[in-house]
Amino acid sequence: MRRLQLYNWAKCAKNWSLSHTASFEGGEKQMKFISFIGTGPDGGGYSELSYQMEGAEDKVFTKFVQRSEIQLLGRERFEKIYILCTRESKKFFHELHDELKDELGIPGEIIEAVDIGKIEQIKSAWALFEKISSLINNGDTLVFDLTHGFRSLSIILSAALNYILKAKNQIVLRHVFYGEKNENSDRRGTIIDMKDFYSVNQWADGVARLTENADASKLADVAKHESSGTFSNLKDSDLIRALEELTATLRNIDVNRVARNTKNALEIIRTCKDKSTGAEHELLCLVEEKFAPLAKELSGQYDADYFMLQLDIIRMLNEHRLYMQAYTVILETIGSVGMLGTPSELIKDIWDPATAELRSPYADLFVRMMNFSDFKSRSDKENTRAEQLNTTICTWINNQSMLEELKTITKETKKYRNGFDHAWTGHGDKTMQKKIKDQEIETLASDAVNFLEKLITSLIQQKIIHTRQT
Repeated sequence: MRRLQLYNWAKCAKNWSLSHTASFEGGEKQMKFISFIGTGPDGGGYSELSYQMEGAEDKVFTKFVQRSEIQLLGRERFEKIYILCTRESKKFFHELHDELKDELGIPGEIIEAVDIGKIEQIKSAWALFEKISSLINNGDTLVFDLTHGFRSLSIILSAALNYILKAKNQIVLRHVFYGEKNENSDRRGTIIDMKDFYSVNQWADGVARLTENADASKLADVAKHESSGTFSNLKDSDLIRALEELTATLRNIDVNRVARNTKNALEIIRTCKDKSTGAEHELLCLVEEKFAPLAKELSGQYDADYFMLQLDIIRMLNEHRLYMQAYTVILETIGSVGMLGTPSELIKDIWDPATAELRSPYADLFVRMMNFSDFKSRSDKENTRAEQLNTTICTWINNQSMLEELKTITKETKKYRNGFDHAWTGHGDKTMQKKIKDQEIETLASDAVNFLEKLITSLIQQKIIHTRQT
């Protein structure tokens, strides 16, 4: 029997090697194996079964599901094997240890018993949780086996695993195995890989970070390390690249590219969504719903769509607590309002690079005029521009009884925005931190966008800002 087992193991290892060599050329990092061993259904250990991984042909005949998993994956792939055991199950650990050492040739020093007590109260459960977590270091590649994690142990193992994936850096989860005896056979066992159910949390975290913080890096990282076929549409390389470009555009406040990048990302999202079902479909819907308001079709004019997009960007930045960027876009929106009072040839096509340099002085000047009560022109040319803005846009806004409020909003926004700029001096650091803590930063950004929406709506009603004809 022993010779037959060794022959079967050699055949199995050879088959695994032939089918997986290409996947691990270049030296994949070795893995840590973590499992629990109990005393068996009647306290006398476990029966021998012919274990087979779901969907695979190779089999291993053994009492220990852990041995079959290690053998089927390849013994040389493991740097450490941790077996959690109680005082009662320790004798079965020794039996497993000898089988791994003598029959698979695994060095005894990498096979370690981790002593655990019975879970009799919540304090014991927390102690076990901490012990499992302590076995894992940043950068580890993991294989978990939950087969014999009876009662509360499975919950603790699962909670520890989810915690490790979130709290430790660059953890790669390869497998989460569960072995069970086949109902229609006394001698066969099937090993199921439950890893995909733990991947769900990783994908959900990636989508949450994207929708809550405009940060696609977590989603990209999960897609990079996730090897299973589940959530394949979220793993789409074109989708990840488009979302990274979109969030970078938002964070770098490249306002004029936001609509275009959003439209591109949404087209890919909808294609992926049409091919997806269940949880993956729901996550893609969350992403679509979050960014859809930014996908406006812009005409190249300072029209209603252009200003509403700027307001949507401010709201999103404020919601993501990207206050410095939000304040920058508020000032850019105020500058854009000022452009409504400039010569028509300058704003005929805002994408025209030939007029870009001519527009900038007007926008900057308007913001300064709103910011300083004692505004004074710096040159004759600037004085001419200021007079033009006073007789056009300033008069129009004053007629709506909103000019003084716009000036107040501009002054406050400029002051707070400059507070972020001068961090290197250290002078304003405590003041800014207090304003953030007291939510003054968020409140002003919210007040500013609400006022600008009221102002822009009024200018639309007065036909100063045009709506596109459909």
